[in-house]
Amino acid sequence: MVAPVGERSGTMTQGRKEAGKGREIAFRTGRILAGLFVLAIWISASATGMLPCPAEVLAYLLSMKLEDVAPQVLKTLYNSITGFSLSFLASMVLGLLSHKLSLVKGFSEALSEIFNSTSALVWSLVLVATLGVLSPLPPILVVAAVTLPHVLTATVSALSSADPGLLEAVRSVGAKPSDEFFEVILPSSVPLLASASRVGLGTALRISVVAEAFGSSGGVGYMIIRSYNLADASGVLAWSIVLIALVLGLDQLILKPLERRAKRWLE
Repeated sequence: MVAPVGERSGTMTQGRKEAGKGREIAFRTGRILAGLFVLAIWISASATGMLPCPAEVLAYLLSMKLEDVAPQVLKTLYNSITGFSLSFLASMVLGLLSHKLSLVKGFSEALSEIFNSTSALVWSLVLVATLGVLSPLPPILVVAAVTLPHVLTATVSALSSADPGLLEAVRSVGAKPSDEFFEVILPSSVPLLASASRVGLGTALRISVVAEAFGSSGGVGYMIIRSYNLADASGVLAWSIVLIALVLGLDQLILKPLERRAKRWLE
């Protein structure tokens, strides 16, 4: 006997929900297994004496005072966000001009290739040698230089992805170039710009630490290299864990939700 259409539809919907739930459980299990895998490697390395054991590093973390950790974390966040903001602002200006002028588009692409070919180490050494070890600018400028090619490429692509039919429709009603940009081009670029910003800020945090290690009077990177110079392996790993927690916390609690909201912008 054939089941009624409504009943079959309900069964299919229930099946899709159960399949989706199963995939979600499998996904979360995979994430947990990844963490356990890294922990197993760490324990194996510590058993050979290559690294301090997790218990030692945990004890070191618990001994760290909040008033000592917070200023270093805030300095790294400041360096990362400021440097990324500079690269994002430059990318928006060049992206807008590239949308109108082929000369600027060629300039932007060449600039991205040059900056993308230069490592963070080179930028750190050159800027520290130029501005001095005690200057607060090298970590910020290193972050800006390293993130610029990624953000600029994504921005140019995003601003070029506007629907030509929609642009033509806007022009047909007498819209100005500024109206085209703010009413069509920029809103349609929001999801891509949000994704690029999420990747760029994550990169900024990791690059900021490298710059701080070479020329800074504070920050998580400074504390990592300081612990290394003191032959304090537990301190190196403890501050590294602080950095990992900072990157994951910023990504999962702030950047990822903002990216999801941006993707619903056009829905």
